[in-house]
Amino acid sequence: MSRIRVPIKAYILSLFPQAADESRRRSGSPRQGQQLRALANGLAVPSFWTRAEINQAFDAANQIWIREAEIEFSPVDISARVVSVPADERGMWIGFVNQLGPRSGGIGVGFVYDLPSHEGGWGGGRIAVVSGRKARSGLPGFAGSLLAHELGHVLIDDPNHELAHDDASNLMFGRRNPRVANAGLLTRDQVRAAQTRARTLGTVVEDADRAAPASRGAAPRPTAR
Repeated sequence: MSRIRVPIKAYILSLFPQAADESRRRSGSPRQGQQLRALANGLAVPSFWTRAEINQAFDAANQIWIREAEIEFSPVDISARVVSVPADERGMWIGFVNQLGPRSGGIGVGFVYDLPSHEGGWGGGRIAVVSGRKARSGLPGFAGSLLAHELGHVLIDDPNHELAHDDASNLMFGRRNPRVANAGLLTRDQVRAAQTRARTLGTVVEDADRAAPASRGAAPRPTAR
């Protein structure tokens, strides 16, 4: 059976506060939603993720997606980066979308220390963001499950988790408890939607080509954006 391989640009993502006037100009509206307190107070927020942790999270996420849908997120190119974003939820998400989306195929994934909301991550369009603070609050392996869930939001257009049918064993179940293991299951409809989307972001790999190693890039020095 063929597999769909989607390349990843992963960022150890440190956040710098964006000036209030610049924030309003870029988002086009006042601040909305909760705010990341440190960023709102003018403090930078380092990522605190390591390359080993990111690789482990992708290994765990790939176990789920290969088993359920024959989708593999590879190669994973990891680099460090600094971005300037607003402190509020809406403005921060818009900032991530504008700065992390890959110029060509694949998905951009930011690994941050924390997010303004109580959610463990965000996903949509061609980017996903994962909070280390939330990931480390759960069971061993929760970071990989959380990453797999957010990548699911990139592949499946279902922001309200309706296709999960309120099944707590479904990967896309909306009310995740970090201390309760999730089985990471997908329905046939979810698999079809994910595979269709993945084909637009990556390439189909035949059985004979699967042994090709997935390169994991070295990180250049972070630069402020």
